[in-house]
Amino acid sequence: MKYRMVSLGCPKNLVDSEHMAGRLEKAGHELSDEADVVIVNTCAFIADACSESIETILEEAKNADAKGKRLVVTGCLVERYGAELEKLLPEVDAFVTRDSYGSIEELLNEKGFHRARGPGAGSIESSPRRVLTRPPTAYLKIQEGCNNRCSYCTIPSIRGPLASRDPSDVVDELKALLREGYKEINLIGQDITSFGRDKGFDIKGLLKRLLAIKEDFFLRLLYLHPLGIDDALLDLMAADERIVKYLDIPIQHSEDLLLKSMNRGYSKKGLDDLFGKIRERMDDVVLRTTVMVGYPGESEEDFANLCDFVAKWEFDNLGAFTYSREKGTPAARIKGHPTKGVKKKRYQRIMEMQKEISKRRLGRLKGREMPVIVEASEADGFTGRTILQAPDVDGIAFIRGKCEVGQIRKGRVVDTLDYDVIIEVGG
Repeated sequence: MKYRMVSLGCPKNLVDSEHMAGRLEKAGHELSDEADVVIVNTCAFIADACSESIETILEEAKNADAKGKRLVVTGCLVERYGAELEKLLPEVDAFVTRDSYGSIEELLNEKGFHRARGPGAGSIESSPRRVLTRPPTAYLKIQEGCNNRCSYCTIPSIRGPLASRDPSDVVDELKALLREGYKEINLIGQDITSFGRDKGFDIKGLLKRLLAIKEDFFLRLLYLHPLGIDDALLDLMAADERIVKYLDIPIQHSEDLLLKSMNRGYSKKGLDDLFGKIRERMDDVVLRTTVMVGYPGESEEDFANLCDFVAKWEFDNLGAFTYSREKGTPAARIKGHPTKGVKKKRYQRIMEMQKEISKRRLGRLKGREMPVIVEASEADGFTGRTILQAPDVDGIAFIRGKCEVGQIRKGRVVDTLDYDVIIEVGG
């Protein structure tokens, strides 16, 4: 049987899709655009993600019905809304929960709602994997779920509590990725600084084991909680050039009352101390963060203070999103929700400010040499990323010179734009 995979949302969801694809191919099914079955792996983190998932399902259902194909829906939307989706989306042939991924190959011809029962049902990482990203870039998920319980977040209710993988399994998977030609490995989890807390080990021990592999590769650490970054972790980063000097640290806000309401566990002073220490130890580090605007109770003064904080630390990359009132979260019950219009204006203001910061920070890279990842061939050259740009969320590199898609080359930054860079590689 031929199947097509549509993976929505975050890289963690993509890795789930890759494990499902691995199981399907092991069972003899073929990944193809001309598919008999379409699998949509959905996202449901916030309302906008749910809307995108439903729109995608309806569009795929229209095509599937016209061509006699089957439609299977999996992922976070199924976890969040369960069997009620059968009534809401009768166009779908089967809904498969995350704990049923381990038998996805058996469910392609089934109908209805499927939730696995019994111990070990959700161990998707033990399945074979068919990486869907193009070499040299791959994601490596080291844990599932989260214990942080931020008051606005639906992730623990969808993906469950923290469940760290065995370090030996992670090491084995890295070795397998390297054998397949993947050299830029992005370690992902909801908060990878919490890795191992549920089982008596930690992220630093895992990194040491990964770095003991004597091969050329890059490790990028994505999604780090501020409270989990300590001196020992920074020492590891500074000591081995294979760990990219890039830290993705979502702060959500800068103001103490809002941080407390969000249940983030740190203060504005704590953030100041952390970013000061990081910049002092690694002056060439790239910092990325995420902030939320329009959280319940956020005043104009709070927002202005957040802008001042962002201007003070000049994050190289910043993503912002407007607060989404999600049913079942503690924050949904708080009074004082800003209007949609206010949230939109605050989002626009902080992103306009960040555009100038990004342009200024990129300017400091002019003349520097660094690895560049060649991702695509264009009519007038190549595009890709420098190693200091993360996939999908940061800018791109316009590459001049002779190279091939899939290579990691040494290049020199010859010019910079608002979010992008122009790189020259040697012959």
